[in-house]
Amino acid sequence: MILMVRADDRLIHGMVAVSWTSHLKPETILVANDVVAADSFKLMTMKMAKPAGVNLVIKSKDDSIKALNNPINDRKKIFLVTETVEDALYIYERVDGKFKSLNVGTAGVNKKPGEQYYPTLPQVFMTVEEFESAKEMANEGVEIFAQITPTRERMDFKDIEKIFNTHK
Repeated sequence: MILMVRADDRLIHGMVAVSWTSHLKPETILVANDVVAADSFKLMTMKMAKPAGVNLVIKSKDDSIKALNNPINDRKKIFLVTETVEDALYIYERVDGKFKSLNVGTAGVNKKPGEQYYPTLPQVFMTVEEFESAKEMANEGVEIFAQITPTRERMDFKDIEKIFNTHK
């Protein structure tokens, strides 16, 4: 069972390893990222940030989909972390709607040149493409929200949508 998905371009770091993991209490953190899964150095550094008492699995997006669609994982408490909202949508469309909430975390901290980012909350940014991907999932009933940590301010999708509607 996927407890929550977090789109965060830093993937595993203090907020994910400590705050969200303590809040969600998952058995496993699954990082779905093609680049990290193929890079032994990045794999090693992500594993060093792993919180105690939780399994950390790092797979490509397609291998993550295979694992999430395997019935053996249906009863496991999984916290899924993707780099972007588009990656979350890619997985959502291929895992038979197995997740119900998407936390847009600090996406946009590692801004890519030439991309236009819009702030939703302090430290939380989204591109138009991420917003459109989030909107697709919201239209399917996925709860979309921006929040840095479980104890900080939260912005629901209707308020995120207002931000993007003003930029059209």
